[in-house]
Amino acid sequence: MNLSYRAARPEDFDFLFRLHERTMREYVEATFGPWDEEWQVAYFRRHFDPANLPVIQYSGMDVGVLNLQERAEELFVVLLEIQPEYQRRGIGTAVVRALTARAQRQSKPVALQVLKTNVAARSLYQRLGFGVTGENDTHYIMAWISKSPARNG
Repeated sequence: MNLSYRAARPEDFDFLFRLHERTMREYVEATFGPWDEEWQVAYFRRHFDPANLPVIQYSGMDVGVLNLQERAEELFVVLLEIQPEYQRRGIGTAVVRALTARAQRQSKPVALQVLKTNVAARSLYQRLGFGVTGENDTHYIMAWISKSPARNG
């Protein structure tokens, strides 16, 4: 698969916001009620940090974004969004498998949360070895645990 990443730039704001709207709006509305464009743009702008948003490219085209926090105890997927017309082509699977391979090398789990209404995303993560480790009113908390060899104490 011809996947690569590039650093996001400030001028990517519109692309990344529209990507977020296209991939998440139906789940946000099902969870929290009507989409408030003004509020969503303001929230996105407050949290927009291009330095932490690698843009996923497929055959040279910008098709998604990955926000990953590398924590001492885990890799935490803040978000993974793929443009709808590029979904179901194995891109999300390839990105997640690369993350779990990295986590395996680092002997760390991968954690994330997924909206309860986003059944497709939860199914993808479960298919790739993630299990539900908790939940709150709106999200399932999921984790993939590194299969590193047991250490003898």
